[in-house]
Amino acid sequence: MKKIVIAGRNDSGKSTILGEIYKGLKMRDYQPLAVGSGVQDEKPYLLKGIEATYLTVAIPEPGFDVVSDIDRVIRNAVNLIKEKNSLIQHARKALEELNKVRSVLELGNLQQKDIPPVASLPDVVLIEAVGINDGYKSEETRKLGDMLLTIVPAGIKNEIIMEQGSILLDESDIIIVTKVDETPRDVATTTIKLLQRIYRYKPIIPVVATKGVHIELVIEEVVKRLADPIRLLDLDQEESSAK
Repeated sequence: MKKIVIAGRNDSGKSTILGEIYKGLKMRDYQPLAVGSGVQDEKPYLLKGIEATYLTVAIPEPGFDVVSDIDRVIRNAVNLIKEKNSLIQHARKALEELNKVRSVLELGNLQQKDIPPVASLPDVVLIEAVGINDGYKSEETRKLGDMLLTIVPAGIKNEIIMEQGSILLDESDIIIVTKVDETPRDVATTTIKLLQRIYRYKPIIPVVATKGVHIELVIEEVVKRLADPIRLLDLDQEESSAK
């Protein structure tokens, strides 16, 4: 499964973006698994429309981060779905056998409507990188995912964008500028133009995630990369040539 990491500073809008991408991929016949990290309460994710079956929260042990543990977390989440599916299938078979007996006794059949359908196995993982990055300088975050989406609030200071070693910006596949509606227009415009000047070959998409503005553009870019992984290599070569 491809792992998509959504990274950025605290309160930049990562979980909102994750929820929107989750819904967008579902509409395109993907089944994402959402992984939160460092957040103990699942409720915010559920409120964003993520189904409980496909939600898990990874809480690293003291002194560790989710990077070293993410494969185990994903494996455990998938195994749990498989176990539930197995129980559902056994319940259906048991009810079929019971109905055979009831039919002989002329008691009528019991309905299977109360037994839930089996769940599709996830084919892509969305990971919110909470608590594993230092601003925009986390090498671990880049190693964690096959695709990196970096969230930048529109009101961020320009010197942070221009700071040396901004790995989450330099290595990102898609840069998403959030909180555009909460930031003075001239400040937001300056931030977007600066990012476009520095990262000419990256998609830089300003969004108002709470209102769905430009979220479709983000999802389109994500789907392109899921459908054609070679595109990631081509984009990397373009950036290297430009440098």
